[in-house]
Amino acid sequence: PIYRSMWFATGNLDQIRPFNSWLAHSSVEKELQQFLDNEIKSEEQTSDKSHLPKTFEGFKVSADGAEVELTKETSDETIAIKFNINHSVTEEETDGVDKVALRSKPDFEIDITRGDVILGFNCSFANNFENTELDESNDEVFHIDEVTIYKNKYSDNKYALAGDTLDADLYDLLKTFLTEKGISNTFIENISDLSTQYEQKVYIKFLNDLRKFF
Repeated sequence: PIYRSMWFATGNLDQIRPFNSWLAHSSVEKELQQFLDNEIKSEEQTSDKSHLPKTFEGFKVSADGAEVELTKETSDETIAIKFNINHSVTEEETDGVDKVALRSKPDFEIDITRGDVILGFNCSFANNFENTELDESNDEVFHIDEVTIYKNKYSDNKYALAGDTLDADLYDLLKTFLTEKGISNTFIENISDLSTQYEQKVYIKFLNDLRKFF
């Protein structure tokens, strides 16, 4: 996980000081500059200095801003996993008072393509997932929220089945199918690690862009 000051994680600026309307515009900007300098320094001290890897557990990795895609091709199929880091960070329990541990747990899509037919899954992290030691057979790190199958390109008129209405045996078989494709609990746990590290890098870039603005 990554750590950020409590007020920034909760978005409560009033914990620093109440805003006074009489403050000069330049004075406010100086305070913003000072704060951003400190926040950037703090984030860079805890940031993983490595870049987003080009490969990840057999998948090719590409990123475009907040969007990340992992792809793997075989002779008869292509597997693509896509997620967006925006609004993906949640707080984790920590013993600290002034810092909170943050972890990125984005919703993600899995598309398995065979010829012109695509089997698609929309998935999300389990609410109780905390990156602890897992039992692959019992613990559920992620949920299948929706399943669909279609040709060529998805559109809103394609049938999609909600995960919570799937027959329990079918749900378990689909999870086992994904595991056989390498998309196991442990793999998805590692996706959260990858997303957390990448989100922090994008966050630092955001802070630097904000600093340049002021």
